[in-house]
Amino acid sequence: MRYFNFIVAILLSLLYATGRIPPSEKYNLWITSFVIPVALVANHILLLISLLLRKKSTFYYVVALLIGSTYLFSTIGLKHLFKGEKSPVKTFSVINYNIGGFHMRPNAYKNTDSARIALKNWLLHPEADIQCYQEFANFPRSPEFNVIEQLNQSGSHYYFSQEEETPRAYYYRAGTLILSRFPIISSGDLLASKNGFNRIAYADLKIEEDTVRIINVHLESMGLGNYRPPNTNNFEYVKSTTRSILSKLKVGVFERSKQIKQLVAFIEASPYPVICVGDFNDLPYSYSYQFMKKRMKNTFEESGKGFGFTYNGGTLKVLRIDNQFYASPIHSVGFETLDHIKYSDHFPIRGEYQIIR
Repeated sequence: MRYFNFIVAILLSLLYATGRIPPSEKYNLWITSFVIPVALVANHILLLISLLLRKKSTFYYVVALLIGSTYLFSTIGLKHLFKGEKSPVKTFSVINYNIGGFHMRPNAYKNTDSARIALKNWLLHPEADIQCYQEFANFPRSPEFNVIEQLNQSGSHYYFSQEEETPRAYYYRAGTLILSRFPIISSGDLLASKNGFNRIAYADLKIEEDTVRIINVHLESMGLGNYRPPNTNNFEYVKSTTRSILSKLKVGVFERSKQIKQLVAFIEASPYPVICVGDFNDLPYSYSYQFMKKRMKNTFEESGKGFGFTYNGGTLKVLRIDNQFYASPIHSVGFETLDHIKYSDHFPIRGEYQIIR
């Protein structure tokens, strides 16, 4: 046991390092992002114990934590503590929100239609200059829930990236929606998954003298839905369920790692400054998230506080899978998770920005 702490610190450091390697079938590195948060907790506990006992192993755990520091800042918003005063330059705000297919959560409201009306009214009376919605659904035959028609009648600036023609399209069209109080000078789609549901769209907005590209992202889903652990002691059933979950997680990880590379190439080729927001369906410890973070700043990390959990579903309540990223000359000056808005299995997030050249 003489070298126990040294070996543990080495293992922690290696785990943090492998998190930056693309997902691999050969060594099952795809699972790393789900293990790193546990490693961070263990790292802090062991560091605290070593400090209390005044052991030289404290040094090992400090070094390991420094190697994993990028994940620490991805976990909890701390940088706002070191920010100076806000520039007098005018700001604009961006909200992104996965609204859960506009169906609402049946366990949250007795009257589903009244809940949908509340969400629709919230959507049509925005709390931000720019709104990006994932899992937006339009109902063309419903006077109440044909939101696109209502946007047309009000003269709103919007881009609705929607599924291709399907048998249900006459009644229901799903996709991503970008709404803006600024004029949209061009828009389009980057990609759509085979399911037509997960997709990436963009709109170029004229914000006073500048043009800013807003990218609305809904990467491949985890595929867990509102999964809850089985309430049974049947070992074979639990094993089968666990295998199924791991299989779904694995497929999602690999698909998102491909999508994120295509997204980053599109961002790097943009003629305009970019703000990229949406439901990334990945933890802050994932290869995809860290791949983005190398190229753009994350608004939560720069201006957020606390843990900023964004998932409100039945699987886990401690996930931050919705994000906003930006790059110079755009600067973030504020961020908040609107956890009082509980219309879907996600919370909206709101970032405030300035363009400083």
